[in-house]
Amino acid sequence: MRVTADNERMSEVHRTGLHPAAPRSLLAPLPWAVVVGYVLVFLTLDWASFIRPLQGLNITPWNPQPALAVALLMASRRLWWVVIGGLLAAELVVRGLPGDLLVVALAAAALTCSYLAMAAALEHKLADGWRISDGRDVLWFLTIIALGALLSAVVYVGTYAVGGVLPNGPVWAALIRYWVGDGVGMTVTLPILLVAMDAERRAVLIQTLRQGTWWLTAAAIVLLLALLFGDNKETFDHAYLLLLPVTWASMRFGIAGAVLAAGLTQIGLIVAMQTGVHQDGFVVELQLLMAAITTTGLLLGVTVDERARSEAELRSSLRMAAAGQMSAALAHELSQPLTALATHAQACEMLAGEPAMLDGQPQAMLVEVARCISADARRAGDVVKRLRDFFQTGATQLQACDLTRLVQTELLAQHRRADAASIELAAHCPADLPRVWADEIQIQVVLRNLVGNALDAVTAQGDRGAVTVAVTVSGAEILVQVRDSGTGITPSQAVSIFEPGTTAKVGGMGIGLGICRAIVEAHGGRLWAVPGPAGHFCFTLALDADASDGGAS
Repeated sequence: MRVTADNERMSEVHRTGLHPAAPRSLLAPLPWAVVVGYVLVFLTLDWASFIRPLQGLNITPWNPQPALAVALLMASRRLWWVVIGGLLAAELVVRGLPGDLLVVALAAAALTCSYLAMAAALEHKLADGWRISDGRDVLWFLTIIALGALLSAVVYVGTYAVGGVLPNGPVWAALIRYWVGDGVGMTVTLPILLVAMDAERRAVLIQTLRQGTWWLTAAAIVLLLALLFGDNKETFDHAYLLLLPVTWASMRFGIAGAVLAAGLTQIGLIVAMQTGVHQDGFVVELQLLMAAITTTGLLLGVTVDERARSEAELRSSLRMAAAGQMSAALAHELSQPLTALATHAQACEMLAGEPAMLDGQPQAMLVEVARCISADARRAGDVVKRLRDFFQTGATQLQACDLTRLVQTELLAQHRRADAASIELAAHCPADLPRVWADEIQIQVVLRNLVGNALDAVTAQGDRGAVTVAVTVSGAEILVQVRDSGTGITPSQAVSIFEPGTTAKVGGMGIGLGICRAIVEAHGGRLWAVPGPAGHFCFTLALDADASDGGAS
């Protein structure tokens, strides 16, 4: 299936020239709307960032426009000619053709090739082709940008150097300046474009922009920029403070907040460089600061997003687990009443098949069987409803309960099975037992499981035995103990026996004790197994604090 999907994905790329995840609605009006829009935005970015150029070339402290080219090529490789057109237009409009047309065209073609290489590498390494989703993606992104910017610097500076445009001197200085300028510019700008190109994250980006908290963060960034760079300051001793609002935005809004805050900070630095007179050394420091701020923001942003995804997946998994547990619990708890219903139905069928016996006692037997059927059906319905509520919401319908009555009811329901196996059932409950604060149906489920397991343990031995339920008051709790004469458990089994799937019974599901513990703990009590040579389980329930009579009602 994965191979087939990958093949379909690649065929889609070759057929349309578009990345499968590309926002087709944005690229539908090809080619002229995209061409005109791209060139206009490219020229705007080039003009805005054309500060402190080297020899009138596109060698500036921050070059955001290459990010636009890479993003466009990630959307469609077939738009390479648009990228070349944008580069030529920028050289003509912004710089007035710094060299011969042939040299400029060769430089534009060489840059386009480097952008194509970066686009292909990013699409290959990033999640879903263009998502920066985790720390690994951030590292790959930064690595590809660093190497791609170096390649762009080599081909751009090299082309102009060979064409005689660069003056005699250290070419390496121009190379490093171009490399750092492109690298920082793309590090800041390209994540914004990648977020905007992804439908899901674009929605998060728009939602972030609608929040007042973001605009307070943006105001803090602008105020901090004004304080740090206003009045043509020549030193920026406290520029590191810009890291604080970007960090806050990343932790508060994830990757969307990180790219927005980093982009706003970058715009502020460009304005500061455009309007002020600063030494080149300070520009280098600000470039490094911008790279550090953006990297920190991206790492924090993806961490926050990853945590949010993990929490969402965990909630989904818990819901699925709860649904599965509830289904298993219903199957487990309904097996007994359904079996009883089937038995009663067979009895009805046998009695109804003998018309001569429908007088007197046989008729009364039919009435009794019908009453049992009705009672078992109601009990099954109650169990379904209460367990469904418990697993969906953890809800319990607490009320003052007579635990003695609940114990006696359960033993009465099991007496036929016990008599058939010659097992003695006994209950030891004080006459003045206080009421407990509990959900009757759920506590009945607990008692049914514990008493049923005890009967199974005694029956498995093949000889006569006994099952005893003892109820005592222990402080502010009531202690219920279920003992049997069957085989006991070891200390290690006493711990693992409550884990799902753990069972010693043939055909058992291994969920009954886990359900019982969950119910008891939801009541604020405890359920545990006592290791020893015989079966012994205990659980506690809270007393009814409002029981003023001190006895069962």
